[in-house]
Amino acid sequence: MRWMAGILLFGMTLAQGLTVPPEGRVGEPLEIRGADFPPGRYSLRIESDAITNEIDLETFNGSIATAWTPPKEGVYRFRIQVGERVVEAETRVLAAPPAPATEPSPSPPTPPARPETVTPTLQPDGLVVGNWKLPLKGEWIGPRLLGTRAFIARGPLVLEIDLQNPRVVAQHYPPGDVRALEADAELTVLLEDGRRLGLGAFAGKPFEGRWENLSVIREYTLTLNTAGATALDQSPTSPKPYWYYFSREAASLSAADLETTGRDLLQRGHRPELAWGEGVMRWLRPWLAQIRAARGQGLEQSLVWSEFFLKYLPQVPGTKAMLWEQVGWLEAQGRPDLGQRYREALRQVASWQNPLSSANLAAATWGLLGLYGLMLLYLTLMYLPAQLRGVRPSGGWLAGWLRHPLLRLRHSVLAYTTVGERTLLLLLFLLAVLAMLGWGFMSRSENLIAQDSLTRGTLRSSAAQETLRGFANTASLRGLLAYAQAKENPDEAQRLYEAAPPWVYVLLGRGTPEALAQAYRRAPSSAAVREVLGIGGDLWTPVYRDAGVAREAVPTPRIITATVALSGLQGLTSDFLAVWRDLPIWPSPLWAWGTAIAVLLLTLYHLLCFFLPRPKGVDGNLAWRRGVQLFFPGSPTYSQGWGLMVLLLFAGGLWLWRVGNGWGIVLAGMALGFHLLLWFLLVYRGSR
Repeated sequence: MRWMAGILLFGMTLAQGLTVPPEGRVGEPLEIRGADFPPGRYSLRIESDAITNEIDLETFNGSIATAWTPPKEGVYRFRIQVGERVVEAETRVLAAPPAPATEPSPSPPTPPARPETVTPTLQPDGLVVGNWKLPLKGEWIGPRLLGTRAFIARGPLVLEIDLQNPRVVAQHYPPGDVRALEADAELTVLLEDGRRLGLGAFAGKPFEGRWENLSVIREYTLTLNTAGATALDQSPTSPKPYWYYFSREAASLSAADLETTGRDLLQRGHRPELAWGEGVMRWLRPWLAQIRAARGQGLEQSLVWSEFFLKYLPQVPGTKAMLWEQVGWLEAQGRPDLGQRYREALRQVASWQNPLSSANLAAATWGLLGLYGLMLLYLTLMYLPAQLRGVRPSGGWLAGWLRHPLLRLRHSVLAYTTVGERTLLLLLFLLAVLAMLGWGFMSRSENLIAQDSLTRGTLRSSAAQETLRGFANTASLRGLLAYAQAKENPDEAQRLYEAAPPWVYVLLGRGTPEALAQAYRRAPSSAAVREVLGIGGDLWTPVYRDAGVAREAVPTPRIITATVALSGLQGLTSDFLAVWRDLPIWPSPLWAWGTAIAVLLLTLYHLLCFFLPRPKGVDGNLAWRRGVQLFFPGSPTYSQGWGLMVLLLFAGGLWLWRVGNGWGIVLAGMALGFHLLLWFLLVYRGSR
């Protein structure tokens, strides 16, 4: 199979071609086009006797296209390196045409006049160049002049205008919102995040601007269409970045447009494993709705949209629910094979998610606290008669704390319980405290990773890297920063990978034979690991291959959440009070300190009472104790521990019944019946 793939790749290489006009003029743009290139980024080298220049290009559907203006006459050679082969083209550039000759006159001869370049001006309704006018809306930046070209910008869009033959010759899409245009040897844009990028530096960078500003791109197109001035824009139709397609109406997109969008997402560092926030849904919500809307057009049309989201954007909010709906629809259409394919892919997507959330841990905390309080109430009632007899010499149940506090503490309710009951109550208390800590650190972790810079489907944006650098400098977080810098700064990334814990994505990032073997032992079913070792793949293997992007292990949302949460736990050892106070579960600092004091006092109380000897005569008042046990489901076996399961089943059934599930009352009834059976058996054994 490998030699067949080599033959096919060799054939594709030989089929590539680069075309330029045979002749050109100084100051007039040359259209450079290439076809049948493998997906990826290439460097176009332009050489002549006078100059040497390079332009970064990207392929879209196998094609490349750009425009370049020669500054001097001469023979120019255009070269692109594709593997071990160089694709070349050549053209001759002539001098600019001379000015028309004038009639001789007695006055001294004057040199021929050069064509005048009209200075462009921005007006409220458009850009004016002499008698030529480009209709525009909104406030644009510029114009900035560079030779015979003028540049204007608004939001994430830069227009390049030829001043000698007025027309828009190129649309440029910076990876952010433009603050200013600067011109030196080439045009440079100053983005709102402070970066300065030349036009050739846009390639491969994800979009980091405001999502709402993508409306500028749509508004520009609508303005030209409304004015009937589409002929004024003669810019190449490709390449376009993914955010250009996001700004378009869903109905205007073809299957090829969606594939181009998805491949560009991967080539710019976005990964299916990483999460997206709600900001992008302004543009993608209509796309997601097309999965359902396209079903009326047939199976193939609906699959175009569902396949796009499954392959490239499965973590966009609402996608998983829509794709599960698609599973049922595919099976109803008689395609259980496709339904099974989607089921398996969605299970893999679910494995990337964090199984626990702050909401789950909050419910667990309150549930454990409720069980703890219920058990404390049960034990208090169970041993109340014996306790009242014991505290009578010290002044009574309440006054004893004032008259003889140490003696009253000796007769605390826990002193009358069995070792099993004390252990169970202490275990419930510790579990409640641990659940509360988990709730706090999970909430903190979710708040941190919910920042916009970390919810754009990539960690390789400049904003994401700055956010990660702002986190605590712990070993686990060094792994995330190493992954984020792996492309731009591989040496620094390797240093950070070596200092990070040996998680699977870290081991694959190290790339050594020992690390790869260890990664396989840790996660033999990981598609990224198997793909690196050449022993398998998954649904996304051909997706990466078709986009020309190497598959790599990615820190999934589950790993990112756990990493940030563990980093917060490590902070407890360095500054416990500050970390505890700053947990986001407290309504105010007063709650934080009050809870800390209560936890400390209860911990001391349990540890002290755990070793108190049990008074004699506790087992009296049998009728009272059996009566109390009748009203607490599962209480006859609380001391063994598993009686709590009966109580949990009873409480869970009541909760299900309360939310409208009819099976809840059945579950509660079964738990109550089992409790009554245990109680009758206990009474029967006591009477024997």
